Amino acid sequence: MTWPFDPTVYAGLVALFFGHAWLARRVDDAHTKHTLYFGLGLVTLWVALETPIDTVSDHYLDSVHMLQHVLLGFVAPPLMLLGLSPDMARVLSRFPFVRAITEPIPAQVIAAAVMIAWHLPSLYDATLRSESLHVFEHLTFIGAGLVLYWPVLQSTSAQARWKLPPPFTLLYLLVATLPQDAIALILLFSREPFYAFYLHVPRLYPSLTPVIDQTLAGAVLMVLGKATFAVAGLAVFFRWFGGEHASDHAHLPSQA
Repeated sequence: MTWPFDPTVYAGLVALFFGHAWLARRVDDAHTKHTLYFGLGLVTLWVALETPIDTVSDHYLDSVHMLQHVLLGFVAPPLMLLGLSPDMARVLSRFPFVRAITEPIPAQVIAAAVMIAWHLPSLYDATLRSESLHVFEHLTFIGAGLVLYWPVLQSTSAQARWKLPPPFTLLYLLVATLPQDAIALILLFSREPFYAFYLHVPRLYPSLTPVIDQTLAGAVLMVLGKATFAVAGLAVFFRWFGGEHASDHAHLPSQA
């Protein structure tokens, strides 16, 4: 249960913090809440990468490794995007390729490709044997999460050429769960170990066999992954409901 220390992770977190601060100073609509949300996103990245979660996932348990993937790909990215005001998102959308890859269809394709590719046994095992490849994997999870949630959140979705109305945003979130569910179901119901790397690691608990650990990994991906989409979906629904309610009141005849 050792605590890792990777200077490059801390350098990246500091760079993101000051990059956000620089961006906030360039616009007039940034508020304390944006700094708070972005800070929570950075804390989530730190928890995933610089606590015993990283040690256990790299050397002992697939289930904890899957928790790390959920934190990097589905928890930290929406928090970081909530840290952007509309003007901040507008500035970022001017960077090359940002607008193109954050449109709903490219975003779905990129996120699905990243999720499926890195969970193929050959690549999954390779990342656990190569530190540089593992770092690249983590960066792509974070990037794919940012791309995936960009069309969903209010400030960022306003910058898209194709803006999804609320019902289609909910459908978008439902479609986004499919690659995740496919992987989770394989891990949940397979009776053979899917990842060879975890067959040869020390067992933290003798009763926690590779197959049981793999089943837990599928449950983590299914339950916690869906929970993040459910939170986003509820936010979209209530924003939609609130907008419709306000519109109905605006059209009511004034009382004498």
